[in-house]
Amino acid sequence: MRHLLILLAVLLGLSTAASAATCPAAPAAPVATTTPAARPDAWVPQQEELRRRLAAQSFDAITFGDSIMQGWSEARLQQAMGMSVLNAGFGQDGTEHLLWRLKTYDWQKQSPHDVLLLIGTNDIGYPTCDIAWGILTAVKAVHATFPKAHVMVVSILPRGTNLMGADDKIRAVNATLHQASASARFAFLDVHDAFECGHKTPCPLFQPDLNLHLTSAGYDLLTGLLRKSMAAEPHRN
Repeated sequence: MRHLLILLAVLLGLSTAASAATCPAAPAAPVATTTPAARPDAWVPQQEELRRRLAAQSFDAITFGDSIMQGWSEARLQQAMGMSVLNAGFGQDGTEHLLWRLKTYDWQKQSPHDVLLLIGTNDIGYPTCDIAWGILTAVKAVHATFPKAHVMVVSILPRGTNLMGADDKIRAVNATLHQASASARFAFLDVHDAFECGHKTPCPLFQPDLNLHLTSAGYDLLTGLLRKSMAAEPHRN
């Protein structure tokens, strides 16, 4: 029995490695997740407020992402990062919308020390490689916009009933990001397994409607993991 378990573990490890290696370095042609897509009519007051803050103040850290990032309070982010933070996350954003925001807004006043990305779950309907390419394209765009910034990407979180929705795809994307992090020059914060809740829902870390958005307890955990990761990075010591 012990040998069978070892064999299964090896096979699972090979499967994960294979998943991470199946995506070419870049798509042969532009795909939806790597092509900027406008959302000027969504979150209009929030977009106007973001533009106002960009013009009025410079920030030490800027965060980008979807509704999960949008719900991550700046107070918690500042607690974890130890610096002033602008949260530029917008609900329902995919990587294509983040690329549009980087291209459209005026970031000239900003030269952040850190940029944090938490995005990808809204692109889960696309093929695995398209999701990974979208996130990697966003990282590249962040480097171009903020050349002095240290970039960190948070893994896509589990979701759905028993937190098993699109599980294979999410794990493959996260594995691809982990593999690409060194060459693409970003730190990868893999928090996925910390949010599995034993694959049982309801889970106190997730709101029970879709098991997608986090509760206060979920954000407490995420904030603690971010703080721990940042404290452990060599360039901060």
